[in-house]
This record gives sequence, C-alpha cells and structure tokens, in this order.
Amino acid sequence: MPIPETSAAKTSRFPSRRRAFPTACALTAGLLLIAGCRQEEQKPAERAVITLNNEYNRSRSHVLVRRVKIPTEANLDFAAYSKNVMLADTEWKAAQPPAKINPESLKFGGLVRETKAVLDFTPLTESEKAAPMAWTPLLESLLKWNFEKAAGLANAYSAVTGEKWGDTSDVAEPYQEFGAVYIHRNGNVNEVWAELEFKPWLASFLDGISDQDGDGYPEILARLDPGVFTPEMIDHVSGDYSVKILTEPQAIDWARNLASRWYPSYNTDLLTLDPHSPWPYEDTPAGIKKELAGLSLANPLFILQGSPFEDTLFNAFEVAGMGAVKAGKGKRKTGGSTAKGLDKGLPARLDAIAAAIDAEKQAFGGGEWRQWVDRLAPFREDARTFAAQEPPGVLGLMAPDSTLVFRREIEYLLAPDWNAPGARQSPVPAIAAFKEFLAERGIDFLFVPIPTKLDIYPERLSTHADSLPGGIAQPYLRKLMRELAGAGVETIDLLGPFLKIRDGSEPGKRQLYQRQDTHWSTVGLEAAAQIVSDRLKLYSWGDSVFSDRRAYQVRDTVFENLGDIQARLSDSMKAKVGPESLLGRQVLESDGRLYEDTDSAAILVLGDSYTGVYQTVGCRNAGVTAHMAKNLGGPVDLIMGWGGGPEAPSKLKKRGEEYLDGKRAVVWMMSARDLFVYPGDWSAK
Repeated sequence: MPIPETSAAKTSRFPSRRRAFPTACALTAGLLLIAGCRQEEQKPAERAVITLNNEYNRSRSHVLVRRVKIPTEANLDFAAYSKNVMLADTEWKAAQPPAKINPESLKFGGLVRETKAVLDFTPLTESEKAAPMAWTPLLESLLKWNFEKAAGLANAYSAVTGEKWGDTSDVAEPYQEFGAVYIHRNGNVNEVWAELEFKPWLASFLDGISDQDGDGYPEILARLDPGVFTPEMIDHVSGDYSVKILTEPQAIDWARNLASRWYPSYNTDLLTLDPHSPWPYEDTPAGIKKELAGLSLANPLFILQGSPFEDTLFNAFEVAGMGAVKAGKGKRKTGGSTAKGLDKGLPARLDAIAAAIDAEKQAFGGGEWRQWVDRLAPFREDARTFAAQEPPGVLGLMAPDSTLVFRREIEYLLAPDWNAPGARQSPVPAIAAFKEFLAERGIDFLFVPIPTKLDIYPERLSTHADSLPGGIAQPYLRKLMRELAGAGVETIDLLGPFLKIRDGSEPGKRQLYQRQDTHWSTVGLEAAAQIVSDRLKLYSWGDSVFSDRRAYQVRDTVFENLGDIQARLSDSMKAKVGPESLLGRQVLESDGRLYEDTDSAAILVLGDSYTGVYQTVGCRNAGVTAHMAKNLGGPVDLIMGWGGGPEAPSKLKKRGEEYLDGKRAVVWMMSARDLFVYPGDWSAK
C-alpha cells in the first residue's frame, strides 16, 4: 500500500483559468531588468540574476526559473520578488479614474522628485543598471536595520500604494507599486531610482506611461526624495545587504525564511530535492514540463511551490557554486528493522477522548453541536465586524492592543461544520487513512492539532470572549477530534493546557504566541513539547526506545523578528510595526554543539511551519522537536513543510517506505486553521 497523499496541491490545469493579460514579448535594448520575457542582453555577464525560461510571462506562466550568479541577500531577494508570477494577481479590476494619469502627476506627496520614461534616460551607469534590488524586501531590510529612521520612508510609500486617482470604485489592492530599485552614486551625488509599475487594468488610463518591457505592467522610472530615502539608508542597502556573499547554508536559510514568509498568502513550500536527478523530476506536473520546453536544472539550490490561485506554480532557483548534488552524497542510513508492535492502550485512550468531548458537548450545547455554536453568536458577530475593518484582500489586521491578527484565523473561527453547504472537505478520512497505513507497519500515531493565536486570545476580536463556553472559540475543532477518535485516531488536546497557562500568567507575561506572527512563542512550543513527550513516554515500548537517555543543555537567545503578519498589513499600517524582540531557548548537546534533528530517530514528527519556527528559521535549534528531544533524552526526526501540515505525508511518501524502518511513532502536528480553511485538497489518494 503506498503512503496516502492526503494533501498534495492539485496539479495545475493548463491553460490556466486565471485571467491572463495580453502582453508583448518585447524588451527595449537598454532596459536591463528581468522582464516578462527573456532575450539575449548585450552584456549578460554583468547581470547577477537572469531568467532562464525563454517564454516566461509574468501574467500567464506557471513556472519561473532563475539563475543567481552572485548570492547576496539583495540578489536573492530580487530573484524572488521581481516580476514573479507567484506574486501576480491577474484578476481584472474594474477601476474608473476620472482623468488620465500622466508623469507630471506622479509626486505622491513629494516622495517622487522626477520621472524618466526608460532606464536609459536616467544617470545610472551600466553597472548600476545591472544591480537592481527589489523594493519590498529592501524596505523590510531598512525597517529591521533602524525602524525609527526607516518608518518615514514606509509612511511616504503608503502615498504610492494608497493613491486611487479619484477613483471611487471598490478596488482594494494598490493601483501602482515600486518594483526594481537602483542606486546611483557619482562623487557626492547619491540618487535612488525606483521602477513605478502600474497594474495592467490601469493601462488605458495612463498618458505618457507605457509598458516598455512588454510584461503587461506599464512602468516609469522615478527618482526618490533624498530627504526621505536618505544617504544613510543608501549606505545600509549598499553595504552587506548587497555586497556580502552568502554561504550555501545561509542561502538555504534565506529560502526557508522566504517560504515561511510567503506561506500565509501564497501557500508556499520548498520541494524536497533529489540530489541524483535534474529538475523537473518525474512527478513534476506535465504542464510545467511543457512550459519549460526542455529546460532543466542539473543542480537547483531550491524549488519553491505555491498555490496563490487555483493553479500550482513553481519557482526554481539555481545559484552559482551551490546546489543539491554533492560528491559522496548517498541514501540516508535508517534506524534498522527494530521489532515493532503497537501500543495496547489505544482503545482506552480513544474512549477517554470521546467521553471528554461528549461531556463538553452536553455541558455547552445540550448535546447538540449547532446549539453550542449558536451560543457563540455575539462573539462571532464581533469577529466579522473586526475582519471588516480592512478590505478582504488585506490579510493582516491590528487588534486594539496592537497585536497583529491573520485574517484566515478569523475565517477558521467562523468556519462551519463540514456538512454545511459550501463547506470544505472533511480531513477525517485522510488522517484516518494515514493512521491505518502506519498501523499496518506497527507504527503508533498521534495527531496534534495546534490551536491558533485567536483560539487562545479570542479577546483580541471581541469583548464577548469571556462568555465563550469553556473558553472554546471553535467548537467544531472538538467535533473533529471526536470524529477522529471514532475513526481510531488518537489526538492530543493542546487547547485546554494552553488556556490554563494563559489564565495563570501575569498580564503580558509568558505569552504563548508571538504578537506579530501567526506562530507560537517559545512558551507555547515548550509547553507543547512537554505534553507530547509525556504522552510518548507512556507507550509500552517507551522504556526500550528511551533507555539510553542523553543530557541536553538549554541556552537563552534573544532575536528580533518582524513576524509573518506585518507584510500583510495595509501599507498605511506597516510603518507602525517595528521588529519584535523574542526569546529563543536553544537546545545543546552535552558538548555544547547545537541539537540537530536526526533521520534515524525512532520518533518522527511530521509538521507544518509551527515545527519549523525556532527550529529551522529565526534563532534555530530551539523549536518544538529540539525541546521534545530534551524531554525524551534522545533525538527525534522532523519532516516539515511550510506549505501547510496537510502536505507532510506527501513529503514522507517522496522519501520512500524504507524511511519508516526503525520508526516507532509518528506525531503529526499542524495548525488547526488548516483543518478548516486549507486551500488545497484533503482527499486521501
């Protein structure tokens, strides 16, 4: 029996049903930008980033392939953000500005000092033209560098994205944005030029502004006010950000952070690379192979998969001198064929789970789920009102206490039962099928739904949070756990313990979740690690698996993070949010080396980004698996994906069934949000 694929994103349909804009494959000879289609540039050797797929089209393509010749952070950012189909919303908007927009009107409160029709009309040198940076990550870099000094620039930029040119139609997204950014230096002269790109649906309202690079997005070059984008800022972005060459581990860390940062909006994940085969692989969708027209990468550094729309899109990046193919790389060493046998206490534990949830349903809903949910009506109405403070396309919102809230977590709290009309597919059959697959191989299974930040802090949405029966904001999560128990799947309840920790904390202390991020804090992840570890120790085989205990140390580490919600705020709100100072507790071996997850461990954790934060990004080696290892006295194994917990079993499948040799238990941990509002497919295959 093959490993059930519970959630792999649906294969793209070709041609796409997404609205595609008409574009021309024309590129002016002097415009040295990565454009909607690629031609042979006059001086390709001067370019640090190039697009490899010849027919790439920003609005219609499903795959973007880029080569980064010099792996600086600025170049990697540019490769990811510049004219990327992953970031392009191709839905046509019915904008109706009352008058034509011309270059003379592009002042934006003084941020723009002058404009030029094309790059060749600026004073930029050839080498400066060949070293563009991407605006969005550049601005984030400045905010991390010095929030107070960069906030003025972020505020000024909100005049660009907020300008609607007198249009009163209900279009929420920006009509224009900055794309590429160039730095010009000549003696004491320092200038910043930004490519101002207009959305395709605004083209007919432009006068004297055209689509010079043929990608469907009309553009013009704008020189920025040096009093807003200051010489000190120029020095920062011209320093390590654009000069320091990253090592391969640093570049991979960059990729992990990108996948994590984009996941909430674009459902992105990093593919598991095959060090022995060029990409595209055998299982790559046929439509992607057709688009690539024979192009392949022998040694990609990383491949990003995302589903921002109904189709699955790919970004493949090749970095000079780096990649998956390394001399001597071979197959993983397994833990051997340890004798297995399922723990005998499962039926009793399932009965206990079912009885506890049935008691809640009786106490809070008179034995009816619908009656329980009806008691939440005032809270749910407040949640809808809170979400309506920003247009639906704005995914980040700010609570009255300045905590950031992710819109899809509100949608999760308001999600109906799976039997309701229009509801998403129930995940129960897929999870139960995966449990049966493991049971046939003598491997025990635990499913751990991770509460969202709003499950634990519903008062961020409503003054009625105190009246929630049992403090539970989404009763259907309890129903899911009850149905899983009926299907023979054991779950671990984190909600109850988390609510107790919250209620026992001093105000503002021991927060279980980050204030500016969707994910838990070190308090939350350590609590989860302890709860799951305590359960694993009770298995009948626990004494043998955990007999040779190691002693681990813990080291406190403070780091700063903007969080994954800040980038999803409206532009007028972004400048109000600076980096958050966070505590990480790194786990170390007895000799002082940082703990690393081990693929030969008997305990395998499958997880989403909750298992990645603090472990593979941020302060590193301080995540939930590191603290499970500390509690258990031995390493654990981790397979995680940024693209959502439902993707984890498909990642295991790609490693082959032999990967399960020596495993005694699989713990599948994932956000409760994706059980209700996951954009992919939960069907078992």
